[in-house]
Amino acid sequence: MGRSTEKLTDKIRNGEVTVVKLTDSYAIKPFDCGVPDLNDFLFNDAKTHLRYLSSITYLVENKDKTIAYYSLLNDLLNIDSHTDKDFEKEISEIIEDKDYSFLLEMKEVSMYPAAKIGRFAVDTEFQRCGYGMEILNSIIISFLTNKTGCQFITVDALNNSNTLNFYEKNGFAFVTLSDYNKASRQMYKNLIALKNLEYM
Repeated sequence: MGRSTEKLTDKIRNGEVTVVKLTDSYAIKPFDCGVPDLNDFLFNDAKTHLRYLSSITYLVENKDKTIAYYSLLNDLLNIDSHTDKDFEKEISEIIEDKDYSFLLEMKEVSMYPAAKIGRFAVDTEFQRCGYGMEILNSIIISFLTNKTGCQFITVDALNNSNTLNFYEKNGFAFVTLSDYNKASRQMYKNLIALKNLEYM
């Protein structure tokens, strides 16, 4: 089967694809992203996490199958601007001069309000269609209008070149180098700079 060239947002707009918030009684349609752990979470764990308020899962689906899914939860970005000079430079560049006192406050803490993408996977049939990037962008936009403070989005990305490149291309940075050889790597995206664009 050839890869679709139509944007996912267009398919959502015309009703061919819907985004559904998972409920305890919802029947999940077939899905296989090629990673057993991610498949297993969707079919065996997502509803349990929902019941105990651990995370909320959203399904992107058509009439036949689940195209993609992602789960979201609250998080804290734990990073020290005193020891991580790249992070210190990053926040210094996005805080306006008139808000210098707020910048000093940010530099004095090491934990920042964040939202976490707990799981995110696309079915193999729909991979390399640009759908993952479209979904990720929609997640980012949703947190710019969040009802609570959210300065960063975090993710524990699978430590393989395809996954890491995907997040890096979408503006995510590594939290630490200490997890270089681990199964997943902590990454974050700064939402403050994006939020500031709304006021330009």
